[in-house]
Amino acid sequence: MSSLASIFEDPLNALAGIVILAVVAAYIAARLNIPSIVALLATGVIVGPGLRLLDPDALAGELITPFVSLAVGLILFEGGLSLRLHEARRNPRILWLLVTVGVVFTWALGSVAVSFFLDVPRPIAVLLGAILIVSGPTVIGPILHSVRPTKTVTTILKWESIVIDPIGAMLAALTFEIILLGSDRGPGQLIIGGLIFVAAGVGAGLVVALPTGFVIRRHLVPERLVPLVGMSASLLAFAAANALAPEAGLLATPVLGFALANTSKLRTEPLVEFSEILQTLLVGVLFILLSARLTREQLATISWGVAGVVIVLVLVARPLSVALATWRSGLARNERYFLAAVAPRGIVAAAVASVFALELEHAGVAGAEILTPVTFAVIVATVIIYGFGAAPIAHRLGLAQKSSQGVLILGAGQVEEEVGRALVEVDIPVLFATTNHRDEAGLRQQGFRTHYGNLIGHELPWDLDLSGIGRLLALTPNDEVNTLATRSFARLFGAAEIFQLAAESAGPGLDRSVTEIGGRSLFHSTLTYNEVRNRLRRGIKIRQTGLSEQFTINDLKKSLGDDGRVLFLVRGSNVIIAAEDQRPEILERARSGDTVLWLPSDPS
Repeated sequence: MSSLASIFEDPLNALAGIVILAVVAAYIAARLNIPSIVALLATGVIVGPGLRLLDPDALAGELITPFVSLAVGLILFEGGLSLRLHEARRNPRILWLLVTVGVVFTWALGSVAVSFFLDVPRPIAVLLGAILIVSGPTVIGPILHSVRPTKTVTTILKWESIVIDPIGAMLAALTFEIILLGSDRGPGQLIIGGLIFVAAGVGAGLVVALPTGFVIRRHLVPERLVPLVGMSASLLAFAAANALAPEAGLLATPVLGFALANTSKLRTEPLVEFSEILQTLLVGVLFILLSARLTREQLATISWGVAGVVIVLVLVARPLSVALATWRSGLARNERYFLAAVAPRGIVAAAVASVFALELEHAGVAGAEILTPVTFAVIVATVIIYGFGAAPIAHRLGLAQKSSQGVLILGAGQVEEEVGRALVEVDIPVLFATTNHRDEAGLRQQGFRTHYGNLIGHELPWDLDLSGIGRLLALTPNDEVNTLATRSFARLFGAAEIFQLAAESAGPGLDRSVTEIGGRSLFHSTLTYNEVRNRLRRGIKIRQTGLSEQFTINDLKKSLGDDGRVLFLVRGSNVIIAAEDQRPEILERARSGDTVLWLPSDPS
């Protein structure tokens, strides 16, 4: 064990180890289908107070506090980039009440619960109550991605998680100042402090957004430098706001992101793509660093009283806040119930608690030692409760998509229609998307789900209904369009669920390299759009063959011949799509009871 610990004594090895551990923990969480935060926190506790391999304070010293603050600021900047003004206009009253009245009730009830169940000094209880207000996009995002509830619920939860973070930080900062400076500050001073916080955060964010948006919109910086310009701008806004009011940077960075995202004619894709990668890395590193800073003595202070705090937050504070915010709002009952069942705590709570606890302990404030361990315990508990409970609740309420096996077919011509029709006949959900109004109208009149509009862009249309859809089949006759579509949807569905038809042979006007960086090649390298269309014009149709004890896979292989191509393997409500990179394996998976969709080479 000592030899292993000596490895982490070298700063270079320690930094590399933290990043590697973060990636490994996130991978294990994905494989086990558990919330990544749980795996990250467990990893930090194991290498920190558990095995005592990593000491973040010895590694970073006084730099750890500003690093944590800056990292959280960058994470909130990425959250701000996802906020679109037209989304908030649909339910402004609910959003406003959740981040005002809801915050007050959560703060009050959380403070009372901490004071009652944990028996700590009242100022510390109030501070911890403020810290436990915040949620955050890093914990809400994965839940929404896996459940995919209605757009109304998704928008409300996304906006609340981003807006509530700086509000909770502000209340915690004001409470922190009262504890350090004494309770002689009157209500007027607190109000003035809050106004300064808001003015500093909003002002810094908007002021920095003006030149940043100008240089990006006017292409005054090379495209490759745009993400770095955005990151530098967020750091500048964070530092400027913090210089004016403590922790105001946590408001400045989401304001900056929001301002850039809603600036007309400003492409934010480079910023979003870079920020998402950076956010994933920072969240992993932060959770491991912060949880590794815990001591065995602090962990020992966690008692069953924390369970009482969690119960109050989950079963009393959240439902009451949502009930008040949605009263007479016209929101459906099942949507209100789901909002009341989702409010996990995340990295901002952990960061704020760690920063304030360190300063209060240095000042000798009684009870400060419980801030960090209790906050982490609440984070783990709420992430487990909401992370594992959100999907069953959403399904019970009829808000979650019943299946993600459906396909989005790009295009609506003869080939696209034939493929989609074959899938619909075996009960696989299909959505056609096209910019050809006549084709879209024709399919809609036949009863197919359709969407008219351009889906190749940095933002999906608000009216695009992807319920039950989890794959993309880019089937248009334009190979470049297919490739662009696969790149647009890879972030939404995942690269493994993005498919496009094999490209035609390279010729004039076709850059073969463009098609080679697209999605997975469908069916077979010979089944280009023209090849499939030629077969259809000869009267060939996609056939549906059920496998049984009487008609086995070997019988099907004989029917396929040399040029027959397997397209899909359907098993119950699941569909396996034949792709060039796994084509030989499709039939090997087939068994009695499966249905195979295949395209013959002749109409006989």
